[in-house]
Amino acid sequence: MILPTKHISVQYSLLGAGAAILRRLDSPETVTALWERVRTEPEIDVYWRFVLSLDLLFAIGVLDFKDGLIARLQR
Repeated sequence: MILPTKHISVQYSLLGAGAAILRRLDSPETVTALWERVRTEPEIDVYWRFVLSLDLLFAIGVLDFKDGLIARLQR
């Protein structure tokens, strides 16, 4: 479910959902504002996939959460 496999395409993996989030996250946003922007993406679709994707992105060091805003980390 995290990574694509023979039975799970990239679109339905959490990695694919994380990529959809990163494509839409141009500037720091609140969780609610980000959810409203990405909820119609086919990779996201439901709130629990959105939250798990945020968890994954935070765990691998791509996102930061500070002062109530989610921001992309630049490397």
